[in-house]
Amino acid sequence: MSLGRYPQVQRPHHLQGLRTFYARGYGLLTLKDSLSAYCREIEPWFHVISIPRLQSQLPQTWEEVSVDVVLLCLSIALLTTPPPSPSSPVAENGDGNGNGPWGFQTLYCQVKNWISSTEALGLNSCQLVQARILVTLYEVAHGLYPAAYISIGATVNAADALTVHPGAGAAAQYPHAPGTDDETKREDGVLIWGGILILDRYIAVDSGPHPSLTRSRSQAIHDLLKPTLCPTHWHGQDPTDPICRLARLVEASFLLDKTHSILNSPTAEHTINIEELILTVQTIINLQTILGEEVKDGVHLYAGGLSLCNAALLLAFENGTRVPPIAGSTENCNSMATESLASVLSTITSTVELFTLGTQSVEFNVLRVPPFVTFLVYKAAAIVTKRLLVDTSSSGSDEELGKLRLLRNFLKIMGARWLGCGK
Repeated sequence: MSLGRYPQVQRPHHLQGLRTFYARGYGLLTLKDSLSAYCREIEPWFHVISIPRLQSQLPQTWEEVSVDVVLLCLSIALLTTPPPSPSSPVAENGDGNGNGPWGFQTLYCQVKNWISSTEALGLNSCQLVQARILVTLYEVAHGLYPAAYISIGATVNAADALTVHPGAGAAAQYPHAPGTDDETKREDGVLIWGGILILDRYIAVDSGPHPSLTRSRSQAIHDLLKPTLCPTHWHGQDPTDPICRLARLVEASFLLDKTHSILNSPTAEHTINIEELILTVQTIINLQTILGEEVKDGVHLYAGGLSLCNAALLLAFENGTRVPPIAGSTENCNSMATESLASVLSTITSTVELFTLGTQSVEFNVLRVPPFVTFLVYKAAAIVTKRLLVDTSSSGSDEELGKLRLLRNFLKIMGARWLGCGK
């Protein structure tokens, strides 16, 4: 039931400070510069915006830019802005222009405030949903919980509202905002829901045993994504194409969520389904093989899908080591899980060692490392710490201690970009 329409004339007035803030804080940074920053620092590992299409639709003058596009560009600026150095004098006081913790936090609070304002004024569009996704990613990357947990729920509902309440678009209120045809809406829907699935599943695993918000409807969402993402497995596809990378990240997030579901679904009457878990682990390893072939000689840490796959394996094998070793299949499962866990930990440690010791053959770009590696390395460090407490042998302790130092050093290095690594 409708409770009445929002006052039309008040909408631009309530949000005119958004353009003023952008012009004052980013006066020398054009909207196209913001989109270029997204292409350079975010799109390689989190493709949720069709930049060529958005660039082609940008108006010629600042006055014609719609509020949703400005807010999307501010969200890009927020996510691509590195946190200030703790040792910097500016970091202690801040200058209110995006520098220092006060400015860094102020930009985040301003963007959150404007998102709330668009919601209160009844505005919604693909660009606003994409802005919500990037802000949620920002919260995940910098370890802002429960904000990320709350934001992903609001983002899911905002994406649903695009079809449930299609008349609430920003384009309807700002005549210069570009219209969209059915094909464009479908393509935007794939990018939006792909990004939502990845974040929702990651946040759920990072937050405890509760299921992801989209788990109960994942089949319907996958039906939407299949026509676009499945062809990325066809022969001759370019693995560096953004849509291919998105597909692998969605697939890896599905297997991570599947593992999380299996491990957290037992009840008093039902134990963990070992056969289903083993089948899921085998599927994860198969996907890892595909990802390894696509990455080739590239930097594996840049592939977010590999991080999610390894995180799923850590969860599965760690759980397997806790199964009481009873004679029979369970005993064999426990032994295999222990060996497999050690292998995965060695792989993770070897991967980060190249960068913590500076011995990598290619230049390491912190800006290109997805924040999804945070949970993986932190989980690995936690497992190694537990093993240190259990293993009392001198040789074993020295080896585990060396791994722990490497993992902690890597988190410290990455903490300069994603604050979540230091929390």
